[in-house]
Amino acid sequence: MSASSADLVIFEMGFNPQRPRQAGRRSARHSNGRPDSLPCRCDLMGRVERSLVTSVVVLNLLLSASPRLSAQSNTRLLLAAGSGVPGHAGFSFGPFSDLAMNDNREIVFLSSLRGPRNELRAVVRSSGISFSVVAFQGLRAPVLKTSYDSFSAPSLNDAGAICFAAGLKNTEGIPSSAIIRVDGTSARALVTSADSRPGIPDATFLEFSAPLINSQGNVLFGARWGGKNPGTGLFLWTPRELRSLEFPAGVSPTPKDLFEPIFFSHDEAVLARRGILPDAAREQFFRAVAIRSFQELNPPPDPAEALQVLAPRADQAPVQMVLVVMEGENVQTALLAGDPSLAVMARHAAGAPEVKPLGQIEGQTTSAQGNIIFAATPLDSPADVGLYCFCAGQLTRLTSTEEFLPIVQSAPGKAILSLAGDSEQTEAFIAPDPVVGGSAIYVTSIP
Repeated sequence: MSASSADLVIFEMGFNPQRPRQAGRRSARHSNGRPDSLPCRCDLMGRVERSLVTSVVVLNLLLSASPRLSAQSNTRLLLAAGSGVPGHAGFSFGPFSDLAMNDNREIVFLSSLRGPRNELRAVVRSSGISFSVVAFQGLRAPVLKTSYDSFSAPSLNDAGAICFAAGLKNTEGIPSSAIIRVDGTSARALVTSADSRPGIPDATFLEFSAPLINSQGNVLFGARWGGKNPGTGLFLWTPRELRSLEFPAGVSPTPKDLFEPIFFSHDEAVLARRGILPDAAREQFFRAVAIRSFQELNPPPDPAEALQVLAPRADQAPVQMVLVVMEGENVQTALLAGDPSLAVMARHAAGAPEVKPLGQIEGQTTSAQGNIIFAATPLDSPADVGLYCFCAGQLTRLTSTEEFLPIVQSAPGKAILSLAGDSEQTEAFIAPDPVVGGSAIYVTSIP
């Protein structure tokens, strides 16, 4: 089932910063059961062999890394690249990327295991004060006669299930990739590149996007297929079936296109064509939601109190995005058309703390109330990264300049490489860190 407008996305999904999400809700809710009604939910923006399992106390990591954060800081170092893999002499962690976090504050991310003779790509998980390697390059994969060779960005749901796409290495070359799901110490292949598109036997899959696992354990992914009629599409794996999803009206992909996720929260995902600049897609997604949130304030803000916080960008082309909303096996899609020509406005009452216009959006999550939590830099201070909340039409900075300064001052350029949150009060992010080997993972609590 598909819808065709961005208005339907924002309005029908009930993205209203003033309306809190019900406690414990993990799946979308539909109003009246109508086919044209999208879920009223506030968190669109907001939700070796396996023996190489290791545990480490965070304090030890802090002591072994460079002391860059003050004792008063609300932000703490979780793991630094270059730190040894505990219990495995000779191995250290390489740089980090593609962080995901669930509401139990478990995180999963990509890294590598550096040894004296080689470096192995890896998927790593952190649960509390323990770390474990979920999969690594060369480990036997759950596909006959294959081993892991590479990994997509991983996804993690609140039950702790992990999903990722893996490049496979074997003597025959088929299959070359698969969608893998890991539950505890058990891994299984859900779909492989030797499988066919549902209902079309000669349409064999060629490649997969990074998959997303929702609160019910169903898995969403983009894929391309070959055969007499090659193409591209979106698919949902459930324990019962693998099904193809409809693209919304207005989206006309070519067979070479692959739709990849740019945002995911519990049961809502936003995907864009491969090749789109991630910074442009991220900003236009933020822009679309923030503008609608401001327009839907009730009562409307006084025009005299409206302040432009993100200016239009004449140098950006519009990005076409696809929203996917999942409620169990009931899935809906909608077109979300980015418009960089529109300014983001915020309410700013007289006497309120100064709000500087934003320059670069670095990442985005949501709070339990459906507010937009994001990382950004001010327009006039590109090195001053901070966490912000777009709450009830107001822009609030949640972290001080001083708090993040020790992190970003030694690594000029993009300040935050990946951002994730638990929908409550904890955010995790990856920042560059040339001092300790490329990057580091930090955790911070927000008001």
